[in-house]
Amino acid sequence: MERTEIVNKLMFEFDLLPEAELKNLTSQLPRKVVRWLGSNHPDNRTRKFFFRETGVDIGEGAVINPNVLIEDSYSGLVKIGARASIAPGVMIIADAAPNNSVIQRLKYVREHLIVSKEVVIGDDAWIGAGAIILPGITIGQGAIVGAGAVVTRDVAPRTIVAGSPAREIRQLRETE
Repeated sequence: MERTEIVNKLMFEFDLLPEAELKNLTSQLPRKVVRWLGSNHPDNRTRKFFFRETGVDIGEGAVINPNVLIEDSYSGLVKIGARASIAPGVMIIADAAPNNSVIQRLKYVREHLIVSKEVVIGDDAWIGAGAIILPGITIGQGAIVGAGAVVTRDVAPRTIVAGSPAREIRQLRETE
């Protein structure tokens, strides 16, 4: 089967394919293409399948909306908890480097800015549209990250954060 046929099958016949056949088809594609399908496929179940195939750990019942970008160099550095909700346009960055730029040779850049650290999004967390989560961050269970927030520090469980950089807005209580 040609790659064009494979991509057409993955994009338009997802609900007709058993998981074993999806695995077979994705094994014939470059990981970049499978990750792109994870980010752009129209079906949540299928998006999660493609992300999992590229090393993202995703809990049961999680929802990952379209256009979510996960940068971890396919190294398994991103973990998304059960029932977590990731809105459209979220960026999860676990691996950051200046690529081919000569600035990567600078000592400060190498020691402080080139980072590869696990990102964990806890069970029942809600990440708002367009939020950016930087390397090494843990979003606690039941936490809420406001739309457009830039998360530079860990977020405690059942805490709402917003802004750039993200700051605590309030704590959630069981009675709320």
